[in-house]
Amino acid sequence: MQRFFGVSPPTVHQMVLKLEERGLITRVPRKPRTIRVLVPPDQLPNLRERSSPSRDRRQTMSPKAKIYQVKVTLEDSKPPIWRRLLVRSDITLGDLHPIIQEVMGWWNYHLHQFIVQGTYFGEPHPDYDDYLDMHDEQDVTLRQIIPGEGFKFRYEYDFGDSWLHQVLVEKIVLPELGQHYPLCIKGRRACPPEDVGGIGGYFGFLEAIQDPDHPEHEEYLEWVGGEFDPAAFDLDEVNAKLRSLQ
Repeated sequence: MQRFFGVSPPTVHQMVLKLEERGLITRVPRKPRTIRVLVPPDQLPNLRERSSPSRDRRQTMSPKAKIYQVKVTLEDSKPPIWRRLLVRSDITLGDLHPIIQEVMGWWNYHLHQFIVQGTYFGEPHPDYDDYLDMHDEQDVTLRQIIPGEGFKFRYEYDFGDSWLHQVLVEKIVLPELGQHYPLCIKGRRACPPEDVGGIGGYFGFLEAIQDPDHPEHEEYLEWVGGEFDPAAFDLDEVNAKLRSLQ
């Protein structure tokens, strides 16, 4: 279900609960591989493997493009959750959004915005007009907003949980011949699960899953898909995902 529908383990958990509630499946709670389908086979839809949506992001490198080494850190995370990556100076903030999603490990379920020295960039929507001047993230490149090394701006994902990220430009270097960008070169610790309730909810989640005697231990483990390692980070996996954006 996770692979076919392209959703996270918590969402799969909610799907399973809904199927059980409607009498379409039966299962033994908190015990894996016990799901039994109650619908006759001839009434099940014939699902074909979905192909990945095409992403035409193969942009030609501008002769004057440089490479920004940026560090993306999830604010208030302790120990810090961060990624260090190399991106081209000629990409837009709109291009940077899926890059941050992939390197951090988010699922792009929610709204997002960039905050650059008090100016907001995102996907313009009529609902913003009454209270926020939202500029189109596709209209501005990194080179246009970044004056030099040491510059910082913010990226916010999910306005409910409000995951704020600091984006720090550590270095500006020349591109390496034959190297594909974007590229993640380092990182630490796993991304929190989607919809866990912000950084405070994440700390409570970790406390629950790490304490077998916690009253919500079993519930949280089932919700997250059975296991969660807060220290996990796979650099090769992240870069494989980034290559799909190119």
